[in-house]
Order: sequence, then structure tokens, then C-alpha cells
Amino acid sequence: MDFTLHDEYIVMVTLPTDSKRIEMGIHQKNGSFATWEAADGEYQQEHYFSDRNSATEDLCSRTLDELRLKKQIQEKEKGRGR
Repeated sequence: MDFTLHDEYIVMVTLPTDSKRIEMGIHQKNGSFATWEAADGEYQQEHYFSDRNSATEDLCSRTLDELRLKKQIQEKEKGRGR
């Protein structure tokens, strides 16, 4: 089975948005969790957790924030007649 890695984290979940991917992984050695944003081969805004539930909540929250931002932009553009 092939795994995608980021640093020493095995990527467990990837949620794509228009501009980036929000990912969650588990550390290969200590079992901790992390979430991060990935775009254009760059990884940023890494958050670290000791439990899976907190990491999952952060993953979902980040993804929803991106989707809400997209919706706001679309509504502004629609209001301008684009």
C-alpha cells in the first residue's frame, strides 16, 4: 500500500478546495496528529494535536472556512454583476 508523506506524517485525509488542499496526518513514530494547508507544493499553517478528534475538528473547520470564503467572494462578484 502506498502512503503519501509530509515530513514524518502519513497523510490520512485530504480535502481539496479551489485554491489549496487541507490535510491531516498521523506521525509515523509517536502517533500524534497534525493538520496543514498545501498549495503549489508549499505546506503552511501546521497545527499539532495529541488526539485524532481534535485534529479532525480542525481539518473540518479549516475546510469550512475556505468554502465560506469562496461563497463570500462569489456573492460579492454576483452583486457586482460578474
